[in-house]
Amino acid sequence: MKLGLAAMVGVIAAAAASSAYSAGPVNANTTAAANIVAASQLTATRSLDFGTIAKPFAGTSTVTLAPTASATQTPTVTGSGFVPVPGQGRAAIFHMLGANGQTYSVTQPALSFTNQAGNLSNIVTSFATASGSTTALPVNGQDDLFVGASLDIDTNTVVQAYTGTVAVTVTFN
Repeated sequence: MKLGLAAMVGVIAAAAASSAYSAGPVNANTTAAANIVAASQLTATRSLDFGTIAKPFAGTSTVTLAPTASATQTPTVTGSGFVPVPGQGRAAIFHMLGANGQTYSVTQPALSFTNQAGNLSNIVTSFATASGSTTALPVNGQDDLFVGASLDIDTNTVVQAYTGTVAVTVTFN
């Protein structure tokens, strides 16, 4: 009886081993994703703001806002005008997206204010990028373009809030 029981246990073990290691096909699935974007994009992500500027009591003052990434900055003022509340200014930011190392050119940004005639003059824009290159996107195909500006105000400048538009054109090659 012992021999018969041992033989039966051996047969059951062999059957279990053969079913546990069967050589049939197995399958598995996972998800896939793709994020497709336009080949070249330019998106405004922050507005240009000079903050509060006190007009000059004599002559003309030039107010300059640097093209930097700084969250806030104080414009520089030459002449007798001044900044009564520092740290309110900020450059505009435009985000560029394209191919890795893609070349581009920037047309000098244009800045205009409503009711600027006779009030704000000699408006000149300046720009810089986060990468330091103003002709090619970095390896990741993305860069930020910072736009600053300068303008002149004088004793005849009307005291009011000025709003306007910063226009940027980037031509991707």
